[in-house]
Amino acid sequence: MDQIGTLELSTENIITKKRARWAQGYNGKKACYIDKDVICYLCGNNVKFIAEDGAETVFNFPGEGVGPFDAHSLSHCFAVAEQCLNPKIYVFVYPTFRQTSVLQGGAKLEYTKLFFSSSDYLCSLSGIPEFDLTLWNYNTGSKLCTYALSRENIPTSLSFNPGNWRQICITSEKHVTLLNIEQSNTLFVMQPTIIQFGERHWPYDRRVRLPPADRDAEEITENERDIPTRASTRMTRYTIDVPKAAKAGLVGELAEKLDEIQDETERVKPVSQVWTPIGDLYIGCAGGQIIKIDGESHQGKVIYYPPKKARVPDSRMSSAGIHRESMVDIQMTADDDLDKLMVEESVDCIGLHKRGLYCAGRDGVLRLVDVKSRDVSVLEVCKIGVPVTSMAFSASYRHMVLGSEAGSLHLYEPGTPESLRLLKNLHYGVFVAISCLPGNEHCVTCRENGEIQVWTIDKGQLVSSISVDMPAFSMACSPMLNVCAVGTAGGYIYYLDMNDVENPRLVERVRVYEGTVTHLVYQETGMYLLSVSEDGHVFLIDGRASKNFKPLAHTGMKGEVQSLSSYTDSTGAVHVVVTHNTSGNKRSGATHMTTFSVTEETMRDLRYNCHSLKYDFKDKSISKVSLNMAIPSYGSAVTEGGTVYTLAQTNKKVHQHKLPRKEDLPPEKELEKIRMEPDAEFPGHQLPGGQVLLSPHHKWLATYGTDGTLMLRTIGQMDKTVSVTPHDYRIGGVKVVAFAEDSQNIFTTGYDGVLTCYTWNYTPTGLGKAKSAMEAARAKKSKLMTSQMEENEHIVGMQEWTPDRESRPMSERPVTTNREAKEKMKRDEALERDEIYQTPTPTPEDNSTWLQNQELEAFKEEDKQYAEIKKNLRVSIRDMRRTLQSMLHSNATLPELERLNRHEFDLDIEEQMRLQGEADQEVERVREEIEFENLAKMYLREMIKRECWDEMVVKGRAVQAFNSNLEVSNFPMRERHKQFLKMLETVKKRRAIEIAESKARTEILELPQKAAPTTADEEGGEGEDDDGREQPSTTGSLAADLVGAQYGGGSDLFYSQFELHAREQKVNQIVLLEDAIFRVKQVFNKEFDELFIKKEQEIGKIAEKNKRIKKIIADLEFVEDVIEPSLTIAEKPEMMLTVNDDEVKVEKFYTPEQRKIMEKKQKEEEERRARERGDNARERALNEMMGGVLEVKKEDELKKDIPRPSFITTKAEAEWSEDEQKIAKDYERRVKELQEEREKYRKQLETELRKNQSIIQEGMAAFDEMLNTVFMKKIKVMMVIYQEELKILRLRYSLLIEEELETRENELNRLLEHKTAMKAKAAQTLMETNKSVSAYRDTYDIYLAEDKVMDKQFKKEFQDVSALQQDQLYRFFKKRPRALKITRAEGDASTLPNPFADRPSTARQNAQADQYMANQMADLDKLSNCPEGVEPLVWDRLCRYRMEKVKSENKVKVSAQILAEMTSFYQKRQEQEEQYKKDIDNIQDQLSRLREDRNRFNLNLEVQLLLKQGQVEVDAGSFIQEYKDSALIHRSVVEELNNNIQQLGESKIASMVESKDFRKGIIQLEWEHKKMLMQVEDLQNKMKDVQFIKVTREIQLFLNAPDYEGRKQGEVGKLEQTILQQKQIHEKNLSERKKALKELERTIKQKENDNEQLLKQLEDLNVSVHERKHIEQVNADKQKDSGAEKRYQEIVQRRKLVDLAKAQAQEVAVLRAEVERLRMRTFPALVQVEH
Repeated sequence: MDQIGTLELSTENIITKKRARWAQGYNGKKACYIDKDVICYLCGNNVKFIAEDGAETVFNFPGEGVGPFDAHSLSHCFAVAEQCLNPKIYVFVYPTFRQTSVLQGGAKLEYTKLFFSSSDYLCSLSGIPEFDLTLWNYNTGSKLCTYALSRENIPTSLSFNPGNWRQICITSEKHVTLLNIEQSNTLFVMQPTIIQFGERHWPYDRRVRLPPADRDAEEITENERDIPTRASTRMTRYTIDVPKAAKAGLVGELAEKLDEIQDETERVKPVSQVWTPIGDLYIGCAGGQIIKIDGESHQGKVIYYPPKKARVPDSRMSSAGIHRESMVDIQMTADDDLDKLMVEESVDCIGLHKRGLYCAGRDGVLRLVDVKSRDVSVLEVCKIGVPVTSMAFSASYRHMVLGSEAGSLHLYEPGTPESLRLLKNLHYGVFVAISCLPGNEHCVTCRENGEIQVWTIDKGQLVSSISVDMPAFSMACSPMLNVCAVGTAGGYIYYLDMNDVENPRLVERVRVYEGTVTHLVYQETGMYLLSVSEDGHVFLIDGRASKNFKPLAHTGMKGEVQSLSSYTDSTGAVHVVVTHNTSGNKRSGATHMTTFSVTEETMRDLRYNCHSLKYDFKDKSISKVSLNMAIPSYGSAVTEGGTVYTLAQTNKKVHQHKLPRKEDLPPEKELEKIRMEPDAEFPGHQLPGGQVLLSPHHKWLATYGTDGTLMLRTIGQMDKTVSVTPHDYRIGGVKVVAFAEDSQNIFTTGYDGVLTCYTWNYTPTGLGKAKSAMEAARAKKSKLMTSQMEENEHIVGMQEWTPDRESRPMSERPVTTNREAKEKMKRDEALERDEIYQTPTPTPEDNSTWLQNQELEAFKEEDKQYAEIKKNLRVSIRDMRRTLQSMLHSNATLPELERLNRHEFDLDIEEQMRLQGEADQEVERVREEIEFENLAKMYLREMIKRECWDEMVVKGRAVQAFNSNLEVSNFPMRERHKQFLKMLETVKKRRAIEIAESKARTEILELPQKAAPTTADEEGGEGEDDDGREQPSTTGSLAADLVGAQYGGGSDLFYSQFELHAREQKVNQIVLLEDAIFRVKQVFNKEFDELFIKKEQEIGKIAEKNKRIKKIIADLEFVEDVIEPSLTIAEKPEMMLTVNDDEVKVEKFYTPEQRKIMEKKQKEEEERRARERGDNARERALNEMMGGVLEVKKEDELKKDIPRPSFITTKAEAEWSEDEQKIAKDYERRVKELQEEREKYRKQLETELRKNQSIIQEGMAAFDEMLNTVFMKKIKVMMVIYQEELKILRLRYSLLIEEELETRENELNRLLEHKTAMKAKAAQTLMETNKSVSAYRDTYDIYLAEDKVMDKQFKKEFQDVSALQQDQLYRFFKKRPRALKITRAEGDASTLPNPFADRPSTARQNAQADQYMANQMADLDKLSNCPEGVEPLVWDRLCRYRMEKVKSENKVKVSAQILAEMTSFYQKRQEQEEQYKKDIDNIQDQLSRLREDRNRFNLNLEVQLLLKQGQVEVDAGSFIQEYKDSALIHRSVVEELNNNIQQLGESKIASMVESKDFRKGIIQLEWEHKKMLMQVEDLQNKMKDVQFIKVTREIQLFLNAPDYEGRKQGEVGKLEQTILQQKQIHEKNLSERKKALKELERTIKQKENDNEQLLKQLEDLNVSVHERKHIEQVNADKQKDSGAEKRYQEIVQRRKLVDLAKAQAQEVAVLRAEVERLRMRTFPALVQVEH
């Protein structure tokens, strides 16, 4: 295949008339200007260029995959990155597409962003794993420097400062960072500066956070987040503060990011940015906020917050999904004020213009925002109508391009909202199919949303589009007529008339079946259309318009159809190959291949070749064969000879299969066992999946798949391929491929929404192949020409189809429901009348499918065929119904025992069983749910029981009082683990060894000292025992033997709280305290158990008493309540674990098996009772002999009445006989005695009752008293336990503090190592920079010396000319053009829309300066400027020499700039090193402070005290005592100090009294001696004063003046007045000086301005003076100096005069000294007298 040629994208270039390339598609990514009217963007694996007038150009990127892209509008170049391993960046020049450079080594896996500066630099951002920001010089292709970004803060936007390429802004979701690029000759470094948003007094971590998304949100500081503590209760003056990261145990990056992790405030999310000419930044956020950043102070603030969304309370309408606008919303919408408010996602794209800030976003509105004023306002609004995802200005800022993810590009002229126009609208979406119309001029594409588009093949222009308003899944164009068939959901196939491609029409819609139309394939001649449904049926449809596209027949396939292909042989038979998957896994490929053939004979008698009127083909009629594929495959393509090509799923190769002939096939039963093996394998693709396609002339095979590669090969040479990669495999690769009619163009689409068209670039050998393909297309066209014209005429005459709302599938339901209701009503009426109901003939429903209609036709045919049989059956059913009804009536009259249940008359046993089964299933389901719910509850119960009951060695229970609410509970205790017991044993042994060692050391090394008795010892107070053990006053509740014995927790192994310095000691102390608490609880629980046993005994005693009490109450017939105490659930909690039957309030459910067992037991019990009720000799003997009792009781006898004689009731008393009277008297006596006996017994019972009741009350009261005692003890025990648990908590807290301090120390050490490494690196950089600066300074000196040498050697270069000419040439040699003043591009900068017109880029300035200098030098070099008399050769030599001089000066100037940059770089590195040094010192200071705090924490222990009143000498506070400034001192120390003080005080007083008397005499003698010495000194001073006194005028005046003091007072007054006057004069002078000073300052400013002007003039004068100087130097030799001798004489004379003046001055000074000496000789003097 490679002999034919290569593939290129195709369209026709108007200028060159050569084959170029085209591609269509835009997904809303970056679209920017590359020229003044040309826009470029990525289009698949290509770069698309489109001019504002619509002209298009496509550049096929030569690299491997297409990554990020950017364009440079000033330099007219663009850069594209690859998408592969070790990707490269290619830079091309537009419009020649010349490759400028290839940038390598910036990433390992991928690039994510590219962006140009306004000069010669490009920046790239790599992705995983580096996230490096790399700076390139794209002209030279060199990498300048790299900056590593954080992997968590992925940048959301990046850009260069257009006015200063040395600044880069990076925004992420957490920070805004400004990178400054520093340069030292060839060394470049990026230094970051994080923008701060908070107040300056905030912590740094808080200042660098982005602002909150809501202006009313309150930021929570670290101190506010911390829970306040009662620090005042701590008995220490030191508080150790460690960072939260140390408390969390974090070290490294997690420690630095803890604040960010805990930050719960919703913050703004920057998504776009733009620079201002002065270096400020505007940042747009996802929530609609706008941030402004000051470029100098690096401070940012939010200048605009969007309005808050109104919160509407939930209502029934809102819950039902009904939205109703508020009046405010309606009013705002009516006034169009909503568009002037920037809302969420309205600033996703921003751009700076001279008029303001343009903002656009997904809300589809372009706004011009005034950001210069104090209040941000919208000045201009333009509705785009689609989400805006890209915005870019042209180089002149007069046009703007807006890109949308909907696939459209809009042009807009800033300032004119009506200028918005649509440049391109491609309706972005994934293509599902491509096909070519007859004529080979247009192709048709179909998108997922049902958008049908027509494109020209030669230029790729969008001709027209039409939508079917339904999701589309397949499409095909007829090769016979200009019709396009579109398959959609619901089984609809739409037919579109394409005769007029500019105005396509929808002419027909056919619903074939209910499922989705997954495949549509036209047969080669267009006679038939093959369609596949999602349920696996293949339908054959007439493809002619004259037949109204009638469906003909169908056949079924197993599983899901994956591919469909057909081939028409010379006889006209259509051979169809279908591959389908029966495993249910779509990705595994097709597992079966089914083939069938449709011949003309089959279609002539279609009814005979189908099973029924449903028109389902007979397998034999179409020779249908289904084969198992040995290797699952994708796609299929069948060609002549029965050869099928597929793509294997396992090895991704192309397999060639040969379909078996009909006579070679085995029987159907054995056919399923045969596996279809491939005949040959050929190279395939790299990834599984894909499709296979044959060219229209069946000579070329195309394969494509998910790897994004399209491979073509000839059928005869399958090993040789031609491949292109039109789409990226990362987004699914190639989706659809189609050939043109003549196979000269190949169309591809992918999941990127891009349509590409490739054409052949033939080799000489391939031209013949191309001609054969074109000839085959012509032959096919001529063959179909007649039928094509007829069918096209017919379709043109068809009316345009319009959708009918009543024919929608949704409207079928009410009609169907009404019809079913009517049928049911008629059927019920027929049953009531006992008539035969005949089902009406069904009619097709609206919008029914063709398959449903065929089923109805088959049903009608069947109804006609079996009408008589159905009638007889209906009659039989009616008779049977009558018989059943009579049986039901007769059954209702029978007795209940003989009556049958109604369900026994149900003849539909299957329905009965089905209903019973459904009921059983529902019961089983409910039972299963209940069982699962019960199982979950049982599991929870078991977990609670195991945790709170089973694992408890001592179960928790309580003992309650009898007569009060007092309750005492025990301590539930778990079994101690073996590890703890082992550790406890280890600690005890270790502690015993420590105590023994300490005691031995004390006895051996230390001298025993007997302390003096103290007050504490005498009083027996707390202090230390003889053994040195601490008492409870300082150690707590368990240290003393007395307290330990009392509560059961005493031990000699406890550490003193003053000794707990080491970590091991604290851990051991915790173990010992936990063991002590366990023992205390154990001792109390023993006492509690004894108490519980006593209560049980007491209850037993009360129960015994109550038996007698109940008997007495019954005998006395009293109504009294009996006290019957019992154990409650709190006292006997095991009662909760058992459920009694009386606690269950519902009836218990018994299973049938349980019921049988219960009935069996009941029968056995009844039999036993019957046997017992038989002849029982024992009971009979007891009744007969002893009246049924074994013991005769007194109370029973007293209850018996004395039998009354019978004569008393039968005879009158007068009729009694004597015997009867005696008997009556005896009866009365016996009755009286019985009454007395009964009364006596009654009183006895009452006494016994009260006694028993009092005994019960006393026992209960005694137990309550005992319980009260235990309760009080428990309070003390709990106090002891709580104290020790508080100790444990304090110890654990101290251990936690130690861990935090250790973590903090590790973090500081890590920071110190990091800073030290950075400092070493900075020092290395500084040293290298110093060397490079020194080396370059030498180079600069060389350049400067060479430049001066050129100036000095001018005369030597021009020695051959005269001096006058030499002077003239030197003036021209020194002449230079004036400095360039940067010109504006188009008029005044104030009128230009470009905001950066006042500040052009450095590259632009340098280019303009170079061009200006070249032009000016060319003007200076013109021969017309040559002075008279100078030969042209000399002038040319001067021009060349001057150019060399200019280049040398430029070299010196550039070198000076580079040297200045290097010096500045060196100074910054010095500052950086100093900063690192300061950071290291700071960290070391923190480490030293931390270690001091750690030592202080270990030494300054926190001791838990039990102090009595009087031992606390700290002044009590208002509420809580402060112990921060207090010290803990042992009592013995205080008492010892008091004794020492008292003894020392007494001895001091005695010595003071003794020394007082002795000192008194000494002081008197010393005083007398000092007095005499002072008198001697006074006299000597007086004598000296008299001797050396000078008799001045003042002394003379004092001696002579009578009133000397008055005169002195007068002089003092005059001096004071003089001082006042001088003060006034001074203030006046001061004010005048201030005024003069202001005037001088004003004059200074004026002079400075004048000096600036004079400096400018001085520069020009210096040039003139310099020129004149050189002229004078040249002419100095020729001029005669006649006045030189005269001037020399004057100088000599002046020198002599000066010497003479100096000599005379010296003589005068000598004479004056002599005069003074003589005067002093005559002055009076007094001689000192020697003693």
